[in-house]
Amino acid sequence: MEIVSVILVIIAFFFIILFHEFGHYLGCKLVKVKVEEFSIGLGKELWSKRIGDTKFSFRLLPIGGYVLPEGEEYKKDQELSETNFYSKPLWARLIIIALGPIFNYILAIIIFFFLYSIYDYKITTEVLMVAPNTPAQKAGLKPGDIITKIDSIKFDYYEGQKLIEYIHQSKDRTLEIEIKRGNETKTFRIQTVYNKDHNFSYIGFNPKKATVYSINPIRGIKESLFTTYDLTIKYLKVIISIFSGSIPLKTVVEQSAGPIGITKIMYDFANNGIYNYLVLVAFINIVIGLFNLFPFPALDGGRILFILINYLLIGISKITKKKISIEPDKEEIFHKVGLALLLILIVFISYNDIVRIIRGENFIK
Repeated sequence: MEIVSVILVIIAFFFIILFHEFGHYLGCKLVKVKVEEFSIGLGKELWSKRIGDTKFSFRLLPIGGYVLPEGEEYKKDQELSETNFYSKPLWARLIIIALGPIFNYILAIIIFFFLYSIYDYKITTEVLMVAPNTPAQKAGLKPGDIITKIDSIKFDYYEGQKLIEYIHQSKDRTLEIEIKRGNETKTFRIQTVYNKDHNFSYIGFNPKKATVYSINPIRGIKESLFTTYDLTIKYLKVIISIFSGSIPLKTVVEQSAGPIGITKIMYDFANNGIYNYLVLVAFINIVIGLFNLFPFPALDGGRILFILINYLLIGISKITKKKISIEPDKEEIFHKVGLALLLILIVFISYNDIVRIIRGENFIK
């Protein structure tokens, strides 16, 4: 299983990088910009093959990749060919840059569509967690217990939703709950607690959810789009909370994960079943896509920001009758500084990842 997990992690990184860089590559092709090189991986070249005008290559470090369009290294006053990146209008450059992170989102949607089209969640009658200081905990209910009967009503394993609804409707009642614990059968009498704000009763446990095969492409379409949207909004809220100070910087440092930490998380999830593993890969694509759209120099979002600023300057130029713009060589200074800061951050987080692995700490809390 360990070898399989390692292979799954490598495959995941390959497709995450491939989709992101293919987005940039497709953008170049759409607006007729020549691509000098399409690389999966960074560092020393391991293999390459030239197809048409483009060299396709694999490199030693599988932690990134790049698409090198003609004109990437801008030189002032150089003569630009029709296929040069900087000979294209701003909207064309915007397409090339934005399609990278957009394709990470596309991969996330594809994964979620696949999962939700063939799997469905079923709430079971198995106890996943018992909340402290609740009737269920005081009565002796434990994680792993399987509730088979409440009062005179029997429940099959996958009838968890029906069971929960029965408890919710049992206001101010003492329920006789029969459970199976290993080879034993036990019976508890548990008094329900009424939640006035939400108008339902409870005893204080969470049921386990299980995935079951259930072919439904319509569900796949709806759930993949909703889940991608929902996770994006949640991640944005986390980012806003960090910058607003709602989440302390210490917590951010302690719970952040770099390339090493992400690899460890993916490896652990690969050992826990293909479903959870693919959900994680989809989530990582959303995080990478959104992170790359962040308006920081060197990221795709930083380059998009400069394009938008140049559009604003074009508008001002029309009003003032004086040409104002940010030349690519000046813009590149910002991106180089941004890249240096990002590399320092990656080194710091990677060091933190290694320390946490040595200590045996969990990355998911």
